[in-house]
Amino acid sequence: MQSLSTQIARWSAGLTFADLPAEVMNNTKLRILDLLGVMIGSAGHATVAAARLAAAEEGGRGAHPLSFGAETSAPGAAFVNGVASAVLEFDDTHLTTNIHPTGVILSACLPLLQKRAVSGPALIAAVAVGSEVACRLGLVSPVRLHEVGLHPTSLFGIFGAACAAGRLRGVTAQGIADALGASASLSAGSIASFQDGTDTKTLHVGFAAASALRAVALAAQGLSGPAEAFEGKFGWYRSHIQAAPEFRFDLATEGLGSRWHLLDIAPKLHPCAYTMIPFIAAALALREKIGGDIGRIASVTCEIMPRSFGIVCEPVAEKRRPRTSWHGRISLQHTVAEALARGRFDKTAYSVAALTDPAINALADKVGYTADPVAAADLTRSRAVIHLDLTDGRRITHTVEDMRGTARNPATEADYRAKFRANTSDMLEDKLGDRMAERILDLDRVDNVDALLAPLRGNVFALAR
Repeated sequence: MQSLSTQIARWSAGLTFADLPAEVMNNTKLRILDLLGVMIGSAGHATVAAARLAAAEEGGRGAHPLSFGAETSAPGAAFVNGVASAVLEFDDTHLTTNIHPTGVILSACLPLLQKRAVSGPALIAAVAVGSEVACRLGLVSPVRLHEVGLHPTSLFGIFGAACAAGRLRGVTAQGIADALGASASLSAGSIASFQDGTDTKTLHVGFAAASALRAVALAAQGLSGPAEAFEGKFGWYRSHIQAAPEFRFDLATEGLGSRWHLLDIAPKLHPCAYTMIPFIAAALALREKIGGDIGRIASVTCEIMPRSFGIVCEPVAEKRRPRTSWHGRISLQHTVAEALARGRFDKTAYSVAALTDPAINALADKVGYTADPVAAADLTRSRAVIHLDLTDGRRITHTVEDMRGTARNPATEADYRAKFRANTSDMLEDKLGDRMAERILDLDRVDNVDALLAPLRGNVFALAR
């Protein structure tokens, strides 16, 4: 029987654009628009600037990060792109696995567009293949990787990015299999920075995108990778998950090309860990019910699945006073308090002013949480329940059963357009931003994607400095 690497590689290399169902093609175009907007919108972020300077110091030529004119190596550009896609926590999410697929895959693909004339259909097919591979590999283990200190986006994203990059480079199926084998040695992502809010987690997508390009480059030179990189005695799953669960290896390949798990990737309508996005929606709805008067709030109770307690709710003192902007993006207490207090939640959220606002901090101290068995029973849903106990003794409640953007409550093209313009309006003049969105949504008719994106290098860089 063929190894998983071989099966995945052959499918990745052999799929054609014509093989993509219309809904998969359209979904992928929308996700590309979404993540390009996120990358552009974060171009001025201090972490992105530091990543760009680090890549420049490393040296190299032949590629540019999406929003910057300075030339670097392809892996260097992929690293900067990846950091830009992740630093605001505004990337999309495959709900069952908690993988953020599109950012890492697109970040690896973009530098390759600058070395060859890649068409829109070719890019769409590559991103679709990479997304599907990453999601499927995430389904194999029943162990939630966050709970054992690992970050699934970087761990699995490298494999999807290697498949996508291998396609764009014209690497053979055997070459992609070898790249997957090499990627198994480069797959990493410690979530230790969840504890103290330091920067490392925001770099993971960049690390994975850059490593995927290196793995593909090695395979293109004929360097081999282990055939059973995933399921073998010393394969990825048994080495990374130090337990003996029943790995579901069949989910990695079963129905490839007919069952598309990428259709379960949801866009983020707010910049934070996806688990908290429906809580923001619920908090904003409750704020309207009390007319924005947070002084009327005596206490707040959030119903949330128990498996999220240790990530976004605890330790309580730490979550009530996050140390950094990124730290706040995984704090339920601060997030709900900021939404209730400010009444909006866009890319400007989690500012230093918000993190230190006495009114928000006081409200965060009132936010508690309890188990939601309904949410715990179905990980494909995005549900939130918030109760506000008011100072007059009344309790009001708002429930979000399925957050907009999920498969049961899909985001519309208008939602994606609005998010793209909101993220890019301070970076792109209106005409360029609108034209860019139109062209990306028409990507299946674009002959040369790099020619479409090239104007961003000077325009965004000048505004981001």
